[in-house]
This record gives sequence, C-alpha cells and structure tokens, in this order.
Amino acid sequence: MIAIGKVVRVTRDGKLVVKAEALPKLGAKVYDSSANAIGYVYDVIGPVTSPYVVVKVSSPAVQRLDYLVNRLLYASEVSRKKGVAQ
Repeated sequence: MIAIGKVVRVTRDGKLVVKAEALPKLGAKVYDSSANAIGYVYDVIGPVTSPYVVVKVSSPAVQRLDYLVNRLLYASEVSRKKGVAQ
C-alpha cells in the first residue's frame, strides 16, 4: 500500500477530500493506517501541480467521518507519485 495523503475535509455528501502525495488509480481501494478498508477513489480534482483525491466512503464500519480528518490514507493501486513523470 502507498500513502496517498492526509484528509483535509469531509464534504456535505460524506466524501473525503485528500491532499494528494501520490495519485491513485480511479476506483482503487482506500485504507486507513490500520489497514481497514475505508472506501474507494471516486475522483481526482484540482490543479495538476497540487491535486486532491476524493474518496467515497463505502465501509459501514466508518461511523464518524470527522475522525479521519488529518489522518493519512493509503491506496492499493497508485498510478504515479505526484510530480514524477512516467
């Protein structure tokens, strides 16, 4: 698993916005630091130089989304590290 970044906010519809350290593939599974499944990568938004990853929470085990703010999330599949051309 590769760290994709820290959660910066929770949207009104319950998605997590993550400041990207690495760019995951769309649909990649997302985990917390304890390797618990949280959800999946829903979208990548923002400028190319400073992107954000939108994570749709699909785990019924996650009760409080605000608990994840400032926490590092991980993805199973990463397309590339931010700022590194392939």
